[in-house]
Amino acid sequence: MPATIYTAQLPCCRDRFGEQACQSLRKTQPAFFEKRCLTDHDFSSIDCCGECRKYIERNKISSENSRSLQKAPSLCKDKHSIAFCRRFKDAGLGKYSCSDAEFAVRVCRHSCGYCNDELYLAKNAPAMCSDSHKPATLVNGTNLYWQFGRQ
Repeated sequence: MPATIYTAQLPCCRDRFGEQACQSLRKTQPAFFEKRCLTDHDFSSIDCCGECRKYIERNKISSENSRSLQKAPSLCKDKHSIAFCRRFKDAGLGKYSCSDAEFAVRVCRHSCGYCNDELYLAKNAPAMCSDSHKPATLVNGTNLYWQFGRQ
């Protein structure tokens, strides 16, 4: 099976930890939250992306304060073995592949092309996720985020 050609793009922006969890962290540990938003790639672009963006805009924080986020992480590597990530890049894993940014950036970041500085420039910031990425409220009142926004 030939490898699919794709261009790496960061996943759309939403609070994958959950909106309430990110807001709670911001309220209870504001200094920690701000530091993570301004220095931690995964936190600011994946885990609490929406809340970080709102916080930065609301507090008029200069983009100069987050310069380290405007390039690929300094330690940009795969979390799995070279062999695993080669197979993942070439054939995917079930329904997931390198083009599934939300999964690939966590699993095989380097092999899937997510170490390119261009991806992290402010002008290339990912858009906010569409409604298909909003939580579904369960009967018990907890939120379930559709992990990859697909059925």
